[in-house]
Amino acid sequence: MRNTILSAILVGGLPLSVLAAGGHYPVDDADITAPGDIQIETWFTRVDGDNSEFAFLPAWTPPGTTLELTAGFYRLDEDGDSFNRFEPAAKWQFSPLEPGRVAVAASVALGFDDGDFTDWLVNLPVSYELPNAPIVLHGNVGWIRLREDEDVDRAFLGAAFEWGATDAFDLIGQVYREGADEDPEAQLGLRFGFGGPLDHIDFAAGRTLRGDKDWFFTVGLGLTF
Repeated sequence: MRNTILSAILVGGLPLSVLAAGGHYPVDDADITAPGDIQIETWFTRVDGDNSEFAFLPAWTPPGTTLELTAGFYRLDEDGDSFNRFEPAAKWQFSPLEPGRVAVAASVALGFDDGDFTDWLVNLPVSYELPNAPIVLHGNVGWIRLREDEDVDRAFLGAAFEWGATDAFDLIGQVYREGADEDPEAQLGLRFGFGGPLDHIDFAAGRTLRGDKDWFFTVGLGLTF
């Protein structure tokens, strides 16, 4: 599971997390939390020294189901203004992530800024784990509705890879775009896995690929109980 497009809020105006394959990573995977486990993703993102985001996302898959439930809590500072964000979300896994097999899921998320219902997202993540190499590929096709003075619809497209360089070290890369009028963005990060309650620690850097080419940096961790 994992999953979110929140770093892009700060640099490109994208309002909704996709609950991504690594917490702060916008491109989602088709995997879910192991049934019965509770997983917590938390991270801090800084953008060009002016804007920031703190996130806390607990997730749980009820035993005997393939439905992952997530509650996302965020504190964002943008150009001197601060607000709180809440994102309840659900992800259904239709086929499991296994070597040599395509995994498919579907997710829906709602966004509330300071208590106001501001946006929603439907997303289709597809993942493929190479059978003879420690590499997993992900693709996303999603649809975002912004509830502004007039409703605005935007398509979300993204692609990603995860390479397990060692048993305890992964390299993750992503590129994604929200709508034809927004600049594409990319992230590259390192994940250090531990295998206990402290599941992993992340360090990542990203930037917009056109326009102002803002940089953003993230440190995060994942806990599993």
